[in-house]
Amino acid sequence: MTKKTYTSKEVCEMFNLSAPRLLQFRKGQTVKVAGKGKNDETRFYNFEPILKEGKDWEWNGSEVVFNESAITKLKQRKSYRKLQNNAVSTRGTNQSSSRQQRKLETKREINNLEFSVQELADEMKLTVQKIYALRDISTNKPVSFQNYLKQNKDWKYDDGKVILLKSAKEKIQQYANMLKEKAEIPKSKKLSVLIGNKVFHLHGDAANAVIKIIEKEQLSRRKEKS
Repeated sequence: MTKKTYTSKEVCEMFNLSAPRLLQFRKGQTVKVAGKGKNDETRFYNFEPILKEGKDWEWNGSEVVFNESAITKLKQRKSYRKLQNNAVSTRGTNQSSSRQQRKLETKREINNLEFSVQELADEMKLTVQKIYALRDISTNKPVSFQNYLKQNKDWKYDDGKVILLKSAKEKIQQYANMLKEKAEIPKSKKLSVLIGNKVFHLHGDAANAVIKIIEKEQLSRRKEKS
């Protein structure tokens, strides 16, 4: 019995794929990320092919043909992406119910080891943009926090989506705590100090330190008068 095979054109039409996208499924993909600074190295990230040669596809002369196993994998991928898209596009009767529905549908936690970006953003009260910026491949990484999320250690790609691992949750919590502590520190306005005929302008910690000295001196004088 001759096994059923499909041409590249048939597969592209069946799943609404472009020829370059189907090629990525066969050969994998390498993404180049240039360093942000002069001393930052250019990094390359390799993504394994979804369809395996000799199992899901093979050469028939000069043409590539796909086996039933390739069709099964692509159908499963299409069903998964449709489920995720439906979760994001679901509209409830109000904003609150829609948000709850999206969280339920897009949740990727597995035995408390894997999380979606949206899930941890909601839990840590951070924007998803701040979490994406913590990844080692991000070009806008925060300079105040350098315990970045490492690929395949703290996060990974799963069908084109970023999945956060347990170690990432701990790092993101550290970052959220740092932001909270910074927000709680009172920030003084610019302080101008006249010494002789020269004026010095102080900001931030230096201004706060001078204010504390002045307040301490004023308190000491009030005690002396009383």
